[in-house]
Order: sequence, then C-alpha cells, then structure tokens
Amino acid sequence: MSPLKTTVIGSFPKPEYLGIPCWVKNGKEVINFVEEYNKALSSQGAEDIENQLQAATQDIIALQRRVGLDLLTDGELRREKYIHTFCRSLNGFDFQKTKKKICRNGAWEGLLPTIVSKVSHKEEPGFMAKEWKWSQNMSERPIKVTIPGPMTIMDTFCDDFYNNDEELLNDLAKCINIELKLLAEAGCKEIQVDEPVLMRYPMQGLEYGIKYLSACITDVPKEVFKTVHACCGYPQYLDQTDYEKADKGAYLKLAPSLDNSGFDALSIEDTHRRNDPELFKAFKKMKIVLGVIDVVKSRLETVEEIRKHISDVLEYLPRERLIIAPDCGLIFLPINLVENKLANMVKAASSF
Repeated sequence: MSPLKTTVIGSFPKPEYLGIPCWVKNGKEVINFVEEYNKALSSQGAEDIENQLQAATQDIIALQRRVGLDLLTDGELRREKYIHTFCRSLNGFDFQKTKKKICRNGAWEGLLPTIVSKVSHKEEPGFMAKEWKWSQNMSERPIKVTIPGPMTIMDTFCDDFYNNDEELLNDLAKCINIELKLLAEAGCKEIQVDEPVLMRYPMQGLEYGIKYLSACITDVPKEVFKTVHACCGYPQYLDQTDYEKADKGAYLKLAPSLDNSGFDALSIEDTHRRNDPELFKAFKKMKIVLGVIDVVKSRLETVEEIRKHISDVLEYLPRERLIIAPDCGLIFLPINLVENKLANMVKAASSF
C-alpha cells in the first residue's frame, strides 16, 4: 500500500534577495500593496528581477523535493499578493485607482485596486501555462498551479463598474476557465482554485458562489486533478492570537454543494482549529486535502502529533480519499521552520 500523498497549498516565504514586496512583512499597517509593488519594479531592471525569481523558485522547488513532497508548487514567488498578479493580466482593473475597503467579512481593511470596466483578458491569455512549464522543467515531480477564485477576487477589489455580484463573478469565471484550459493543453495535470472567501460568506456561496466556482472548470479535462482550497483566514502577523477567523461551521454548510461541484478535492484547514468529525462524513465524492500543519504559528509540530491527527481523521474518511498538507500557504514562516514542518509532515504521512 502506498503512503498517503503529500502536497502544499501554494505560497512560500519570499527570500530577502527577491525584489518583490511581500504583504506579510508589513504587520498591522494598512499598506497600498500596488504602490509598493510598482516602486520595487521601477527601482530594479527587468532582467535583475527575472534572475532573482529564477534563483528563488529553484530554491523553493529544491526544498520541496528534499523533504519528499509528492506534489509541489512554484511557491507563488512571482506574486506580490496571491490574487493581484492574475488580475494584472485582465482588462477592467485599475491598479492606480485605490480605495479603502473592509473585506473578508470585516476581518481585514486596506487600500485596494478598483474594477472600472468589463473584465476580460488584455491580450492573448496563457501566461500561467508559460510559468508552469518553466517551473515544471525544474522538477521530476508534478508542479501544481494555483489561481484565485471568483468570489475571492471580487472581495479583494473595489467595484466601480458592475454593482452586480453575479455579472462580475460570471466574467471572472470565464477568464479563469480560459487560463485553466490553456494549462491543461500545456500538460498541467494539477490545478487548485483558491476560494477562501466561501468561508466568509457561506450563504452567498450557496446562493451563487459555488455555481461560478464550478464554471471555472467547465470543459477542463477529466485527467486534470482539480482542487478547491478554502481556508478560514490569515492573521496580520505570525503567532497573532486575536484575529477573526471565518466560522468553521461554514465547511459543514457548504459540504453538500462542494461535493457536487465537479472538483476532485477540497483543501481545508484542520490544525489551527480542528473540525467536527461529522464534516468528513459529509463528503461522498471529493477527496480531502487535510491541513495538518499550522501555518501561522512558529511552534513545530512533532511527527507523532501529526500522525495522531491523521489517524483521527482516518476513522471517518477512507485513506484513498485523504491527502496531507499544511492548513494554508507557508508565507508567514521562516524558511528553516518551513522545511522542518514539512519534513515532519512527510515523515508522519509516510508511516500510513
């Protein structure tokens, strides 16, 4: 019997030498990430930035191979924030026109870019497929591509054009769908749509959010493994304890609809807060990518802790429908701690 499969969610900490700003470095301040990003690009040459990105991505992929992960990512190092980079390839977004917005159901406040016209691709789409090929050439193991989902994009921008959630979500889903089909044509076999905002607004998710989430994977081939990631939210800084998480009960509310969404797996957090075991019984089709590493705490989980966690969940979920991962992206953690946490995770998973 093969060991349980292991993966990561997406983001890794950005090396100090990388000239793209990292939003988690800014602590509690309200930061205009767009201005910070543009300043960084204007102060360095494009060739220098590209060389730094190549070196950093190679380092992150090498780390994942070293600890023995089965499914890797590029670390999302090209992204100043995991949502904005994709949206820069689209018409309709004005990154110079920013407004203050309270989002994530009141959990976060900041200056955000604005949607000012109809959303569509600026030019020939497919930049994500090109980036995937470049990263995949660095690894004999598969590289997973992550892309933000429609509701999460919508909640991360101010809207001065649509004033109609479903019209905006429909156009966003069309753009995402184009990118995913081009990834599949390029040979990518693992994609992940990040839709954490589902957890913040579960009723909107049930009303229309999951419909447009499913539209993202229309006509994406069956041989492409499709995961949706829905976590409960990041803090403002590492080891913060007083931040507002999404209601973990949202998982159970959304489970039946997600199970029938057409996705192959749901990635959830289960370490920062353990879920009710009834949640795992609610899924009849989907695999569960189980978060067994807390990505916002500097404490190192032991192999035995992780093994016990996995064992507990296997009482409710068949092993053929279980994949092991951290709760969310690893961007908050020091890189040496990232490696130690992942090494313990892989060791624990390999014992089953």
